[in-house]
Amino acid sequence: MAPKKTRAQKAESRAGAAPADAVLTGTVIRSGGGFYDVDVPDEEEIIVCALAGVLKKGRRTHAQPVVVGDRVLVRRTLSEGENAQGDRVQEGYIEAVLPRHSALGRSRYGKTTQITLANLDLVVVVLALHEPEFNAHRLDRFLVLAEASELPAAIVLNKSDLATKTEMKKRFAPIIKRYEALGYPVLPVSAETDAGIPQLRELLKDKISAVVGSSGVGKSSLINAVQPGLRLWVGDVMEIGKGRHTTTDVTLHPLDFGGYIADTPGVKTVTLIEPEAVQLPMCFPEMRARSSLCKFNNCSHRHEPGCAVKAAVEAGEIAPERYASYLKMAEDVKK
Repeated sequence: MAPKKTRAQKAESRAGAAPADAVLTGTVIRSGGGFYDVDVPDEEEIIVCALAGVLKKGRRTHAQPVVVGDRVLVRRTLSEGENAQGDRVQEGYIEAVLPRHSALGRSRYGKTTQITLANLDLVVVVLALHEPEFNAHRLDRFLVLAEASELPAAIVLNKSDLATKTEMKKRFAPIIKRYEALGYPVLPVSAETDAGIPQLRELLKDKISAVVGSSGVGKSSLINAVQPGLRLWVGDVMEIGKGRHTTTDVTLHPLDFGGYIADTPGVKTVTLIEPEAVQLPMCFPEMRARSSLCKFNNCSHRHEPGCAVKAAVEAGEIAPERYASYLKMAEDVKK
């Protein structure tokens, strides 16, 4: 991504670019306080926008009319505001939201859908090999989150520098093989030594990716290793509306090599998945492929006779650890 232009450079470039009131296309990268930071690549700038009146009216199918990740049409105004760093920023209005091709969020019974991120291309599940110790069940829960949202997922095993060669070969290599066989790319990396970081950049290139994982696994350090020098904007006071422009937990960061990466410190599987809305067996690829072979159409894969999933576990075709994760999650759904 090219360096941000100065105010004078922006004014000069606009002279031969789109007029001040032109409708531009951009991506919402932050939101808060009723304002939205929209990255407009063609203009090489961020436009801080309020919502046009048309988006505030009418019945909604979602809790928020605009979310981070949305592709939007914006109209730049002649006014500018000042952010918390003292920089002058261009202002505008969001006039329309383009159709979403995916969404990470949750359906709430009797209420509108709560969307956390729109137009995601990839969910990156981060776990540490040590500190904290690797937890396969936690990994499975995050993979179910991606599957329930019909999103591709990749697994990043951080802190690989803390694992010995013997551990990698005897303990972690079989785990990596297990998940790769299910179709999930698995990448051991180290934010500390940069091992695997070039490969991770290639995985993220030209995609909108969300990084999810438990506290302590090194998500922030991993994001900083992928894209050094990231900065959050907070506490911006804008002229297009009263109040403060403060960011939410979810922020999209443009990547120098193409695409965006979402920092999602507030995203947890427990808050994003409503158990009664999830068809849990369909969120396990190895079970999804065998469910139609069960004797009963509504087989829970727990105690019914003629269950193809249980037969596959007994035959070693489904990993016992994965089946144990399924049983544990199925108990959670019942509660």
